[in-house]
Formats: sequence, C-alpha cells, structure tokens
Amino acid sequence: MSMPNGSKFKNGYATVDNDSGGLEYRLIAEKMTADGDKISVSTARNLVVRALEKIAREVCISNGVPANRLDEEARRVAFDPRFQESMSSILGDIYSGSR
Repeated sequence: MSMPNGSKFKNGYATVDNDSGGLEYRLIAEKMTADGDKISVSTARNLVVRALEKIAREVCISNGVPANRLDEEARRVAFDPRFQESMSSILGDIYSGSR
C-alpha cells in the first residue's frame, strides 16, 4: 500500500532488524510463494497489518476504548511501529521458547 504524498507518521515506520530473525514483507511473500501461496509484497503487508489490527482491537477493548472509536483506534495502534516491534518481540520469544 503506497502512502499518499505528504503522509507522515507520528512515530515513524517499523523496520526489520536482520539480527532479530524477523522477515521483511518481500521475504515473507517469497517464502509463501515458494510454499505454493502466490502473494505479492503488498498482500503480505496487508495480511500482517490485519492480524495486528485484530490483536490491537482486543488490547483497546481491555483498555476501555469506547465502542464508537474502537475500529479507528485499533487501526492506529496496529500501524504504530512501537506496537509492531513489541508484538514481534513477544511472538519471537514465544516461538523460540523463551516464555
């Protein structure tokens, strides 16, 4: 998904650290295509963001976000690179057996 000209995010963008073991969207798309699910880079990104929105929605509910702002707030949280990096760290710990 391309960003409109002049788009700015308050907290920047999430980046992938090669040492963290995470995959960038291009590598996710390549791996899924090799496994038989042909997808593009933008589709890989959209799948990840949609999954993060579902998690963010539950976090928002737990924190008392009003129902009329729930979808908007969950989307904002899901796009926040701090949330993305936190989720990456938590999931990395879970899958490596650290937790």
